Amino acid sequence: MATTITENTLEGAPGATQTLDPVTAQRYGAAANPLPAAQDASRHGTAGAMIKGRLPDLVKGAGLAPQGGNTVLSDQGDILARSAEAALALRMETRAGYQGKSNVVKGWSPDFLNQFGAFRTALEAPSIQEQVASAFGAMPGGADVAKSFTAGNLGIGSIYGLTPFNLLAPSRLIYPVYTVYRNKFARPAGQGASLIERLITGVSGSQTGGQGVLDISIPELVTQGGSFTSWPLNLPSAGSQTVVTLNVPYRFFGITEQLSWLAQFAGQGYEDLSALANLIMLQEAMLGEEYQMIAGSATSLSTPSAPTCTVRAAQSNETAFNTTITTIKVAAVNYFGSTAVSSTTSVTISASQVVDVTITPVTGAMQYAIYGNDGTHDYLFATVGGVKYTLQGFSTLPAFVTAPTTDSGTGKGTRMEGVVPVLSGLSQGGVYPSGWQGGYYNNNVGLHLNYNTVYTTLKALWDSATGSTTNGPFKADPAEIISSGSDLTNLSQDVISQGTATNYELFITQGDVGNVTVGAAVSQFQNPLTRSLLKLVVHPWYPQGNATFLSYQLPQTYTNVANAWEMSCVQDYVSIAWPVIDATFRSDFALAA
Repeated sequence: MATTITENTLEGAPGATQTLDPVTAQRYGAAANPLPAAQDASRHGTAGAMIKGRLPDLVKGAGLAPQGGNTVLSDQGDILARSAEAALALRMETRAGYQGKSNVVKGWSPDFLNQFGAFRTALEAPSIQEQVASAFGAMPGGADVAKSFTAGNLGIGSIYGLTPFNLLAPSRLIYPVYTVYRNKFARPAGQGASLIERLITGVSGSQTGGQGVLDISIPELVTQGGSFTSWPLNLPSAGSQTVVTLNVPYRFFGITEQLSWLAQFAGQGYEDLSALANLIMLQEAMLGEEYQMIAGSATSLSTPSAPTCTVRAAQSNETAFNTTITTIKVAAVNYFGSTAVSSTTSVTISASQVVDVTITPVTGAMQYAIYGNDGTHDYLFATVGGVKYTLQGFSTLPAFVTAPTTDSGTGKGTRMEGVVPVLSGLSQGGVYPSGWQGGYYNNNVGLHLNYNTVYTTLKALWDSATGSTTNGPFKADPAEIISSGSDLTNLSQDVISQGTATNYELFITQGDVGNVTVGAAVSQFQNPLTRSLLKLVVHPWYPQGNATFLSYQLPQTYTNVANAWEMSCVQDYVSIAWPVIDATFRSDFALAA
């Protein structure tokens, strides 16, 4: 028996017929009698609609694919799901082929492609994305360009399909830019290659600069015989002065950012990326200057001596060692690097024990790295801001490291001399003359920042750094205590605890209940000698264990010193936009101070 299908859109005259066997007609329906391409395309508005319409019949044959399969698919839900998956896969592969045409045709027969010149050129020509990637990858510094302000880093790229996204403009800048010293210190203009100053650090009777107590008592100016015939008469003794010449060279600082053409062009309508790059470069320069002003120095830190280690039983609030450690060594560190490690100290640790490590202080060090060795590997156990630390047990050992055997950059000849190196005396003998340091420096406190530590410091700054007449009483009256957040928190807690013995009553009226603020913190500290108030300032980049007491004006009115601290700049910040010589825009910030 045969089945006749009549379709007025079949090839030939309307109403043309074609005889099919019943099985074929039942299995494949209209797909058994396909329309000519031109007529089939005219039935659909888009190529996607045509694919969607044809795929349900095309995927029916999946039932014949498995071994032994002899029945086309008949479940309409299964057919629709398979056709949707096939349509999605077809679209994705088509898009991939368009974006990477060279990958599509690399396996085709050259003889076949040579017969179609224009077709071959269209297929083998790289896409825009491939051309851009190739151009930037081959250029000098292409890796730096790619990792800086590129379209990819800004999230400006192709997306799949026609899905909208909510891109907020401009870019959100959610990183901290705190520059405490840079914002405080005056920035007078300089000139030449260095700043040269003559300072009188002591005169007779000042007890500073090596000058002692002055006795100006003398006998009558005439000779003992009472005669005026001898000339000259006996005159008072002459005073003496201590003079120091400073010659501080200017240092050059700079930073560069680059912006690719593609990033700038792609960002149009979203953000001025060139302006963004310059803003970020300015902020980076300010942060870099802050680190220099704190700890920069041309003089490297000294390598510490071997630490003193005491093994003892763990107390109730300590965790005993459960690993084998045979030696301990330490290194001094600052922002810019680490010294070589000290010689080792051998230890024998048993169960239920801990190790107290005492470090010999290093002038100018901001922290100390403590390393342990188990006989095979080095481990970095802690980086601490003090010279006394208790090593306790670890549930698991940290990853092993290679302890430094050379200085990795604690000092560098191109750096300026910062606050910590100047106050500690690290800068003396190099840029600054011998003996040039702050009025008081204690790198061996051995405790957290507390009430007594501050009192000791203020008394030493007023009276004498060492108790001798070599340095003498400085009569310093600092304005601020600058330290890390954790150290100032410890100071606040210690100050508050000093008043716990004071009895008081607190009365709160019903109307004030909603206005009660809980908590306490110390924001100012009164100098017990001068009665002035010191402001407590948290410096976000200070590592724990560091505190500076700074004066910004000298107490004497006749010093000819406008600022106790200043950043003399032979050239303050200048932005340089370099000529375009490749597919990037490059800018610099420079500073000579």
